[in-house]
Amino acid sequence: MRYFWVCVALALATVGTLEAATGVPPPVVTVRLTDNLYLLSTDQGEYTTNTIASVGPDGVLLVDTQAEGDAGALKAVVGAFGAGSPKIIINTHRHVEHVGGNAIFGDEPIVIAHELVPAKLRSGSYLFNEFPDATFPDIVFSDAITLRFNGEEIRLMAFPGSHDDNEIIVHFVGSKVVHLSSLANGFNFPSVDGDGDTLMFAPLVERAIAVLPSDVVIVSGHNRTGSIDDLKAYHAMLVATEETVRHGLATDMDAEAMKEQRVLDPWAAYAGSYVSQDEWIDSLVFSMQSQEGKKPTVYEPMYYALKNDGAAAASALYLELKKDHADEYRFTETDLLVIGDKLLEKGHAEQAVAMLEMSLAEYPDSAYAYYVNYDLALAHQKLGNREAAISRCREALELSPENEMVAGLLRELESTG
Repeated sequence: MRYFWVCVALALATVGTLEAATGVPPPVVTVRLTDNLYLLSTDQGEYTTNTIASVGPDGVLLVDTQAEGDAGALKAVVGAFGAGSPKIIINTHRHVEHVGGNAIFGDEPIVIAHELVPAKLRSGSYLFNEFPDATFPDIVFSDAITLRFNGEEIRLMAFPGSHDDNEIIVHFVGSKVVHLSSLANGFNFPSVDGDGDTLMFAPLVERAIAVLPSDVVIVSGHNRTGSIDDLKAYHAMLVATEETVRHGLATDMDAEAMKEQRVLDPWAAYAGSYVSQDEWIDSLVFSMQSQEGKKPTVYEPMYYALKNDGAAAASALYLELKKDHADEYRFTETDLLVIGDKLLEKGHAEQAVAMLEMSLAEYPDSAYAYYVNYDLALAHQKLGNREAAISRCREALELSPENEMVAGLLRELESTG
């Protein structure tokens, strides 16, 4: 069963974007929601990432700050409002495309997030991001808090447990606008982090419907905005697809049989962004059957081995843990890809190559082999190894022939001989 497609989509949220393919960050699209509220979105290819800006007499308040690579563009748009740097930043949860831009605004803003966020940013694969101090929240909470800013009440409510275990929603009461974080992935099939739970989406969405007004405008963490009616239809889909998959399991069907029989076809319209119909089946089945997610990942021991003793030591540790401690840790085909990708993002291209080459050796038939080769092409490009970069790019394109991101990089490499 392939469950960790979700985790890699999240972990690689800043890769495979327009910036990765062209060196140019995607533009920030600004939409005015009310007199004081603006929706600031970046197009990441398979999805958009959504920030809300409150701009008024008290200054600027931001809900989420995009990925680190998009932070410069976001800062320019915020500056163009003419109201100064943000006074307050609210992070809906810890994922890199929601907190990555915090630090570009320096130490001045007060950062608010769920109480689990500081520890989350210092553990697991997030260790490799090595976030600066300005990324971390100054105020944390576990239930709810209320702010007053730019003349309106802003309610922050904890809704953890579905997409991730540290999510909050942000309700601008007077404006009748809510940032729903990734409780709704643009009203597509949702994505689930390793610390989330697919089966928590339906009850949490039901709770959101109960606490929000009927005329609220819903901004989801990714993709389109919507209404309470959209949220109610989304909730009905969550309940119905869970019941359908549970019934399939009760009648001795496995995930592959359900995919072959296309049991979720009545809800095919919800397939979009980076979660397909088949992947939603995988995620539901995993949550209903598996205990694998309760094991720790290998990211923390790998980080300290790499930091203290280098890539060779980290590689040797991975092989040792996989061979002798497979019952103690959670191993997936994306472990080394995620590490290599984060090393690449932080400018450690040589270490990234070591991790990515090992990923291909350990998981040659991975569904993400095209992505490993793509990252290797980027790493070799940074190291000045043009021929190696072209070779890896061609391998990636063989595995994913219609991938314009890979094709664009290959054209760039071939034109700079």
